[in-house]
Amino acid sequence: MIYECTCIDLGRGELDPEVLQQIREDIESRGYAVLTGLVSQESQALLMESVLEDALQVRANSGMTPHEKHTGRGHLQLGLRRFAPYVRPDLLTNPITESIVAAVLGEGAWLGFYNGNVNMPGSTFQPLHFDRPFSWRSEEQAAKYGESWPPRATTLSCSVAFQDITVANGATEIYPGTHRETEVAKWPLGERLSNHPELVASWGPPSRMEIPAGGICFRDPRMWHRGMPNGSDGVRPMIALTYHAAVGRHWRGAVVHDMAAEDIARCHADPVLRVMDDGKLGDGRLVFENSARSVFEDNPSQHGISRNARFVPKVDHTRDAHLLGGARVIQET
Repeated sequence: MIYECTCIDLGRGELDPEVLQQIREDIESRGYAVLTGLVSQESQALLMESVLEDALQVRANSGMTPHEKHTGRGHLQLGLRRFAPYVRPDLLTNPITESIVAAVLGEGAWLGFYNGNVNMPGSTFQPLHFDRPFSWRSEEQAAKYGESWPPRATTLSCSVAFQDITVANGATEIYPGTHRETEVAKWPLGERLSNHPELVASWGPPSRMEIPAGGICFRDPRMWHRGMPNGSDGVRPMIALTYHAAVGRHWRGAVVHDMAAEDIARCHADPVLRVMDDGKLGDGRLVFENSARSVFEDNPSQHGISRNARFVPKVDHTRDAHLLGGARVIQET
């Protein structure tokens, strides 16, 4: 089912409680829900144009990107411009979006990733995969931390459409409900679904994640999915905002088990601190240019969501798509 956000909802910054509850239940049971009417036509047009320019430049300046080599030709992880006027409040500080994030992930959720998934014409199939493992890898481990089994979501992906995303232009293939398949918790990291055809078949047939322009698909990233060929002659952007629950103290949103008590205390005292890839605590905020500061400061969260942003003179959004949520700080020389 596709839900609609009305002008009244946008004006008050929240959905009808019954609609919000239904969306939450859909995400918990099916793994996803789609809500239309969240991003204005003005923002759609501006960001669509910028993504097209950047995608064509990336394609003209290089062969296959590292992400393509890992996942499939024509599927670009493309950074988004981090400066005014491209940092848009209806995208990054939208109270309706944040109300859904809060309903699913709870108090203290934070923005951990802001980037683009661009599907180029003539793209290929991606391997079937899931973006996140379970945060607790066994029923016994979950019980130790007071968690249910199957475990709750600790990450929520928000896929934004600037144009209609359809089967024709490569809407993502999805397997609803598979975010609750506990068999995968036993697998070593990196194990592929393609090695388990009987398990995959038991969850079929798959669906497609179609999203109307201006809409967002809220998705549990543990749900199995894959990028599909774009059979159209146009570039198809799909923007990704990823939020994490407060319990995810790694800068990529992962739950770090058995953290030292002194590190936990430091994280509570200084919310910008996250566990970095080397195991040390560091500044885990996303970077934006100073010109975007007012978008965040003029629109405080109505639902207690941390935008997790810091501001610098200049960033290169076309580099390091998975680092710092999709941008690299340009140091003064």
